[in-house]
Amino acid sequence: MSIVNIFRENGEVTIPDFVDKNDVINPFEFPKEQLLPEKLSEYLQDRLENELKARKYSLKTQKSYLFFCKLLFRTMQKDPGEIREEDVTKFLAWLEKERGYSAASINLVISSIKFFFRFVVKKNIINEQKRPSENKNLPVVLSAEEIIKILGTEKNPKHRLLLMLVYSSGLRVSEVVALEKKHIDLDRQVLYINQGKGRKDRYTMLSERAALYMKEYFDCFKIDKWIFPGQTSIKKKKSLTASGKPDSIEITVHLSVRSAQYIFNKAARNANIYKKASIHDLRHSFATHLLENGTDIRYIQTLLGHSSIRTTERYTHVAKRDILRIKSPLDSIV
Repeated sequence: MSIVNIFRENGEVTIPDFVDKNDVINPFEFPKEQLLPEKLSEYLQDRLENELKARKYSLKTQKSYLFFCKLLFRTMQKDPGEIREEDVTKFLAWLEKERGYSAASINLVISSIKFFFRFVVKKNIINEQKRPSENKNLPVVLSAEEIIKILGTEKNPKHRLLLMLVYSSGLRVSEVVALEKKHIDLDRQVLYINQGKGRKDRYTMLSERAALYMKEYFDCFKIDKWIFPGQTSIKKKKSLTASGKPDSIEITVHLSVRSAQYIFNKAARNANIYKKASIHDLRHSFATHLLENGTDIRYIQTLLGHSSIRTTERYTHVAKRDILRIKSPLDSIV
């Protein structure tokens, strides 16, 4: 779902059915780039950002909360003071029906709106808003053979190392792209994860094969900071050069999450993997394979950085343990 195209269907701007079209500017009278008028003032946007930063919310959460709050007021074409609980209910129903939002996404939207009204507007209008139950989907698990095929078909050393680390160390995609050289302990074969999910630091394993491949990677490529550097941009400084021109500095950021997802999708496609898998399923496969090999689930919890053992226990439902080793009666009679 594109933020820019949030009101587009087949290239055209649309207005939700429950918004009175007489109360808004008709978007079809404007160029296709024209969106519905923004209803959340810059002042309130700044207030929201400040409240989120004061509570040390992650940058990703800050962006999500701001986006969904702006979307609510722009969709309903009402100012914050005009929004009622029934407006929020209609908005959530529209997201589910017209935009196909999952239960998890709807819950995030509810959290965004509740935060805004509680801490910015100082008015609780959706205290009774029921949250949808999330689907109990089991994680997709790739077999060892499928992992070998994916890594074997990826010829780019940078991309291959990235995929290798996600699987061999059980990393989240946001964690692997943000790895720095100082986070790698090749001698102890340990990775330091700085400010993972929930702003928690942790250590996890670095496999022997991944460590050897990383040494070769360091020999072939000059790595100053990021293990997986992304684009380099030129940023102008306030100071001037000797000639009076604005001074500038090159800034290299790490590889983006979206780029990492594309790398996996391409590798899986080249390896003829037909499962509906994503790069995060390499992490699922790491946990499941450890469990199948007899690793204590509490150790797996620590390696994955889960706060609750209940989160880790979901892998017990997909691990090929005793119940999945039962022989089908069909195999006995054929």
